[in-house]
Amino acid sequence: MRAFLALPLPETTLAALVAAQDLIPVGRPVPEDNLHLTIAFLGEVSDAVLAELDDLLSATPLPTAQVEFDGLGTFGDMERGLVFAQVLPEARLSALHAKVAQVVRMAGADLPRRRFRPHVTLSRANRQPTGPARDRLAAALGKRVEIPGFAATELVLFRSTLSSAGARHDPLAHYPLSPLAG
Repeated sequence: MRAFLALPLPETTLAALVAAQDLIPVGRPVPEDNLHLTIAFLGEVSDAVLAELDDLLSATPLPTAQVEFDGLGTFGDMERGLVFAQVLPEARLSALHAKVAQVVRMAGADLPRRRFRPHVTLSRANRQPTGPARDRLAAALGKRVEIPGFAATELVLFRSTLSSAGARHDPLAHYPLSPLAG
């Protein structure tokens, strides 16, 4: 099963992110129901690994995190075809990611070791924009976008089902975050 762990977004943040999608002149907007902040992408994992992960996450105190946004961005020259809402680095969010990554590996999932760059994907494109489309994207990335931050209070395990109509994300389990965890 294809799965990931993410922070759900409150309604006020979702509304601002959906409005920000209107500024992006390239790609396909991510459906509102699929907007989230990924903490760990698990990829294809077995039911046994998911069961172990659920047991471990249920027993592990996970720290709360504050999420603040910093405009729109891309990876490099949009090499991965994504435009996203950038999340500012924050110590508690990094601590949550580190703790979750540790638990995911303990459960037996093969999680790549790479720098955590928190973001919310807003748009996906099949290729890099060129010419006027690239100029329009550069202008959109330079605009000031107000996206309200939030205090994360839960982590959600999602199943991701891919189809020709796009991805569908279904919550499988919820794990509370605690200000006392560290």
